Amino acid sequence: MQRTISLLKANLSEGMNLFKINTKNKSKSTQILLPLILTISLMGMMGMYAQGLIENLAPLHLEFVVLTIFLLAISILTLLEGIYKSGSLLFNCKDDNLLFSLPIRKQSVLFLRIFKFYLFELMYNSVFLIPSMIVYAIAVHPSISFYFISLLGLLLFPIVPIVLSCILGALTTFVSSKFKGKNFVQTVLTIILLLGIMFVSYNADDFLTNIASNAKSINEIITKLYYPAGAYIELITDFKWITLFLFVIIHVLLMVITVFVLGKVYLSINSSTKSVRVKRSNKKAVIKTSSVTKSLIKKECNRFINSPVFVINAGFGLVLFIIFSIAASLKYNDIVASFLEANPEMNTNTNLIAQYMPVIIFILISFTSFTTSITCAMISLEGKTFNLLKSLPIKPKTIINMKVLTAVLIMLPCILLGDIILFIRFKLDILSIFLLLIASFLLPLISETIGIIFNLKYPKMDANNDTEAIKQSISSMASIFTGFFLLGISTYFIMRCMDASWSPIQILGLFIGVYGVIYLLLDFYLNKTSEKYFNNIIT
Repeated sequence: MQRTISLLKANLSEGMNLFKINTKNKSKSTQILLPLILTISLMGMMGMYAQGLIENLAPLHLEFVVLTIFLLAISILTLLEGIYKSGSLLFNCKDDNLLFSLPIRKQSVLFLRIFKFYLFELMYNSVFLIPSMIVYAIAVHPSISFYFISLLGLLLFPIVPIVLSCILGALTTFVSSKFKGKNFVQTVLTIILLLGIMFVSYNADDFLTNIASNAKSINEIITKLYYPAGAYIELITDFKWITLFLFVIIHVLLMVITVFVLGKVYLSINSSTKSVRVKRSNKKAVIKTSSVTKSLIKKECNRFINSPVFVINAGFGLVLFIIFSIAASLKYNDIVASFLEANPEMNTNTNLIAQYMPVIIFILISFTSFTTSITCAMISLEGKTFNLLKSLPIKPKTIINMKVLTAVLIMLPCILLGDIILFIRFKLDILSIFLLLIASFLLPLISETIGIIFNLKYPKMDANNDTEAIKQSISSMASIFTGFFLLGISTYFIMRCMDASWSPIQILGLFIGVYGVIYLLLDFYLNKTSEKYFNNIIT
C-alpha cells in the first residue's frame, strides 16, 4: 500500500496543470498568475452562459435545468476527449519499463493511470460546472444540502464518461494492435467511433421526440437518458438518503469493476502495442539517400501519422470540413431552409445566400484553418530527442520551415477536396475559385506559422506522453485562441462588408490581401527570432 501511494505521488507530480507554462526563467509569477487568469476567465465565461440560461428559465421555475444542461455538455466533452486520450494515457507509456519491473500488480499500474486521468478531468469539469452551480445558488438560494450534494457530484461526475472512454480506448487499442500499422488503424478506428457518435447525435431527433412526447421538460428528457444528471437533479430538488446512497455506490462500483476487468487484459493489450512484426526478405539491402528537405518532411509526416492523438486532435476538423462539404452539397436546400427558419431576424434570403456563396466558403476555410494547428506541438513532441535534432548539421531555420511546410501539406489535400466538392456543386466563377484556392493555401500557412511561433516560445519538453504535449500546453491553447480571434474579427468585418453591399470578389480580394500582409509580418518575426528560441530550448 505504501509503495502504491509513493508511485501515485510520483505519477501526479507532472502533467496535472490545465495551463502549464514553460519559460526559460521559470518565473513564479508567470507560472502561477497567467494560468490563474486563464482559469478565472474561462470560469467567468461559463458563468455568463449559465446566467443567460437561468434568466430565461426563471419565469418557468426551471432554474435547475441549467445544471442538467451543463452536466450533460461537459460529460459529452469528457467522453469525446477521453476516447482518443485514453489510448496514449493508459497504454505504451514512457514509464512502462520502470513500472512493470517493480513488484506491483498490473491492476495497480492501471489504477494509477486511470486515477491520474480522473483527477485531470475533475479539474477540467470543475472549471465548467462550478460557475453554473454558483449562478444557480445565487438565483435560487437552495438549502445547505445543495452544496454538499454538488461537492460530492463534482467528485463523481467524471467517472461515467471516463469509464466509457477507457473501455472504448482499450477496445480500439486492442483491435489496432492486431494489424501491422497499429497506430494508423487505431487512429482510423477512433475517428470512425467519434464520427459515429456525432452521426447518432445528429440523427437522434426521432428518438428524442418519442421521449419528449411523454416528458414535461427538457430536464426530464436528459435525466431519463443520463443517470448521473437524473440522480443529481433529484437529490437537489427532492433529497432522499436512498437516492444519495445509490448515487455514490453506482459510481464507485462502476470505477472498481472497470479497473478490475481492464486489469485482467491490461498487460496483454499493453504488450501487443509494443510488439514488432518482422518480415523476412531475401532481397539485398539497398541504402537510399534523400535530400534534407525530403528527409525532414518524411520525418515529420511519420511522427504525425504514428501518433493517434496527434492525428485526431489536428485532423478531425479537416475530416469534418470534407463531411460538411458533402452534406452541404447534398442537402443544401434543407440546410438553408433550416437556417432561415431558425434566424428570422436576419435580413437575408436564399438568393442573397447564393450570391455570397464564395464568401461563405471562405469563412468555412478560415474556420477549418484557424481551428487546426499541427505545428503548435511539433517542437514539444521532439521531447528528449530534441538535442539530437539540434546537433544535426542543418540550420534551425530550415528545420522550422520544414515543420510548417509539412503541416500545410497535411492540411491542403483535405481542404482542396472540400473546395472541389463545393466549387462543382455551386458552380462558382473562375475568379472566385482562384481567390479561394489562394485562401486555401494562405490561411493554413498563417495558422501553422502562428503555431510554430508559440511552440518555440512555450515548448513543453517534459511531457510524459503525446496527449500532454498536444492538449495540455500553453502553445496549443494560445494557437487555438489566436485562431478563434482572427476568425471572429474576420467574420465581423465580412458581415459589415456584406451590409455595405460589397461584391464577393471585393470581399475576397480585401481579406486575402490583409491576410497576405499578416503572413509576411509573421514570417518576418519567425525568421528573426526562430534561431534564438530554437537554441534556447533545453530538454
